[in-house]
This record gives sequence, C-alpha cells and structure tokens, in this order.
Amino acid sequence: MSYDMGLEEEWLSQILGASTKIHYKKGMGYFLEFLGMSKAEELRGLPKAETKVLQFFQWLQKEKGLNKNSARARVVSVQSFFAYIKEPLNLKNKLPAIGIKVENWRPSLDDIQKVFRLGDISAKAWLSLSRDCPARMSDLLKITPEQIETGEFVLISQKENVVGKCYISEETKALFRQLKEANIQLPTSQRGIDKMIANACRVAGFQKRLNQHLFRKIWISQAINLGLSEPIVKILSFKSVDKSLLTYMLDRNDLKDSWKKVIDSMPLEHTNGNGRVNNIEEALDLVMSALRKLIEKETHQFESAKMTGPDLRTDKEVIEEYVNERRRVEVRA
Repeated sequence: MSYDMGLEEEWLSQILGASTKIHYKKGMGYFLEFLGMSKAEELRGLPKAETKVLQFFQWLQKEKGLNKNSARARVVSVQSFFAYIKEPLNLKNKLPAIGIKVENWRPSLDDIQKVFRLGDISAKAWLSLSRDCPARMSDLLKITPEQIETGEFVLISQKENVVGKCYISEETKALFRQLKEANIQLPTSQRGIDKMIANACRVAGFQKRLNQHLFRKIWISQAINLGLSEPIVKILSFKSVDKSLLTYMLDRNDLKDSWKKVIDSMPLEHTNGNGRVNNIEEALDLVMSALRKLIEKETHQFESAKMTGPDLRTDKEVIEEYVNERRRVEVRA
C-alpha cells in the first residue's frame, strides 16, 4: 500500500534538524489559522502573498502575544515553505531582522533576595522553582505539584524538544506545600506569572522586572563561573547536547552535585548563619512590611484588596497614605 505525503509533509521532510522541523510546523499552523485554511496545498498561488505575510507578522504579536523576535521567527518558517514550492517571498527590508535581546538591568543576588523576601507566597514559590529549574516559562508552567514533590525528574522542553534534568530543593517543596495548604494556585499563563513577578519587583522598589529569560541567564552564568562542564550546564538549563552523550550524562552521579553547587551559591534567603538579618536595609524592609500588615488590619484594606484585585502600592506608599490620612483627621478634629 503506497502512501502519498501531503505538501506540508514533503516540505518538512527535507528539513534536517528535529527542533527546526517542530518550529516550522508550528509556524505553518499559525499561518494557516491566520488565513482560515486547513491545508498547505491551499497556499499555492496565494494572491498578495507578501502582503498577507506582513499582516501575519502583526497578527502574531496582537493575537498570539509574541514579541517581535518570536513573530519574525514564525515568518521564517513561512518563507521556507514558499521557497520550497518555488514561489519565494520578497520581504527584504519589510520586516525587522531577528535581534539579540540586550538586558539593561542585571540584578544582583541581593536584588533577587529582596524580591523574594518581600514577595507573597506565590511569588516566593515561583522564584524558588525558577532558581531550582532554569527552564523557559512555558516549560515551568507544565511542571506538576506531584513532580515537584518527587524532587527529581526529566523534563522535555516544549520549544525545542530538548531533554534535561530537573532537581527540586527542599525549600521549593515546602513553599508549594504551603500553597496547597492555603488553597492558593499559581497563575497558569505567562501573562499571569509576568504580572505577579512585576508586582513583586515593584514592591521591592525595582522599576524593571525579573523576567524568566533574565533568570536563566543569571543561572547559566553562575554555573559557568563555578566551573561546571558545558554538557552539565546544558542539561541542567535545557539546552541541546549531543545525543550520544545524553543518556550517559542524565545518569551521572555527579549531575545532582553540580546542580547543588549552583543552588547553594544562589540562596534566596539572606541570613548571617544564625537566621538573623545582617544589614540595616533588610531590617528596615521587614519593619516596613510588618507596619503595612498592621495598617491593613486596622483599616481593613486587606479584605477590600482581595475583592478588587492585588494592591500594587509599595509598603512605603501604604504607610505614607496612612500617616497623611491620620494627619488630616487630626487637623479636622
């Protein structure tokens, strides 16, 4: 019995890289969705193809929430298909090139510890998981509480189908148990996580937010600085390694030891060895946080905040508003 490949299968069969093939297939799926078509065959002789691809680029950002780099990468897959069917697109100078993201804020370990210290239980749990498992956000969102409780599991990245190893610290396990006991659920979308961490950064006094890409870069830099070998760094950060090494590397006894080196060098709670704070700034942060809780209790702002959404004010703003209101009351009296 013979089997006739469809046009999309033919095109994908000549792409050698497995991860590239997955990426191109997804890009083609988006393009067909955008056009309201079901099969690649319908794209032959597509009228005003270049205009439609430019519109597709904008649609990816508006409807799918992709940034310019990610949207441009999806267009590359469409360009590849049209080149394959000998109807190449002339998009030169019509779309931005894929750029390298340059971070203009590189938080220190003290900065990360401050965000962790002043964040709520949800932000703490997510930051702790990100510190343990430097994967992309889409992959972290797939991790289940059951996997976290096991403390060790293999994770296959969604974007590039890369196999890596994930270990979970006792601190992270404890935080996720607290979430469960309090019946609190983490946001289930990238937008929800971004908003949660942005709020934690704002409370800590930072204008920039600690995004997942930046956290991964910090983790990888730390691992390299500690002298971990390149294959071990890649497996622990979900980057591709030679398949001939993968099985051997995943079972290495020292893989967890290497992971622990990085984790121990990135403590999220800053103490002086006996559990006490060791600088004035940290002590003031704790005092401000405690004062805010007392004020919210007195004025019942906590209950109203739960009904209307998260209170995005910093501790300092809450205290200043409270003090100013008390002064107004005293003047009127």
